[in-house]
Amino acid sequence: MERLRATLLVFLLFATAAAAAPGPAAAQGRDLSGRNLIGADFAEADLKDARLDGAILTGANLVGADLTGASLKGADLREAYLRETRLQDADLTGANLGGADLTRADLRGARLDGANLTLAVLDSARLEGASLRGALLPGARAIKARFAGVDFENAYLPGADLSQSDLRGASFKNADLGAAALGDPAPRGARLRGVDLTGADLTGANLTSVDLREATLEEALLVGARLGHADLTWVRAAGADFSNATLAWVRGYGADFRKARFRGAELTSAQFVGADLTGADLREATLTATNLNQANLTDVLLGGAAIERVLARAARNPPAELDGGQEP
Repeated sequence: MERLRATLLVFLLFATAAAAAPGPAAAQGRDLSGRNLIGADFAEADLKDARLDGAILTGANLVGADLTGASLKGADLREAYLRETRLQDADLTGANLGGADLTRADLRGARLDGANLTLAVLDSARLEGASLRGALLPGARAIKARFAGVDFENAYLPGADLSQSDLRGASFKNADLGAAALGDPAPRGARLRGVDLTGADLTGANLTSVDLREATLEEALLVGARLGHADLTWVRAAGADFSNATLAWVRGYGADFRKARFRGAELTSAQFVGADLTGADLREATLTATNLNQANLTDVLLGGAAIERVLARAARNPPAELDGGQEP
């Protein structure tokens, strides 16, 4: 009987201790700031409104966890597993998410200003309305992600792959998506093939050598953007504004540039073979060795343009200004 009583007493003591232990499921709203949580298992945990500022979560398992409204400012989430994690309205300002897996994560309205997402995976993730001002995303992969209305101002994205993503209304003001210097994690330009950038603002952005094939840029702002050597083949850019942009050596085969504005743009050696430039504004643009063969030039405006050695063989309705500047 005494042995049975002792056994029951030990059992009750352990049960009480377990109930009082702060396990992952009981972390909602808790302050875990600065804690060392390397490799911790928070899978499916309820962490809504939790404070994890400066916490070390390297390699932690947060798959399916609910971090809605949580604060993770300056947290270390390198190589963390965040697949299908809920991070709506979370604050990840300055967080390190290098190499983290955020596949299908929900980051709508989240704040990631200055965050490091180098080589992170965000395939099919939701980031509508999120802020990534000044964020680092070289080599990141975000295929078929939803970035509508996201603020990427001054962000750094060389080598990032955002193919087929929804970027409608996003802001890339002064963002750097162009080819980076050798030695960087991703020296190539970003890959934006098939993305939807309708109404997006890319004013002053670096898009050098960026792959924009089959992208939609209708009514987008690219004023003063640098697009040298970019691939704009088959883009749909009706009504886009490329005023004062640099498009030297751009490939724009079969592109739709109807009523696009290229006023003051640099178009040296640009390849617009078969492009539709109906009603486009190229006034004061530089067209040196520009290839407009088979392009539709109906109602194109060329007043004040610098025209030299332009190719316009088989072009439709070429304006009179091209007569003296065509390559023989």
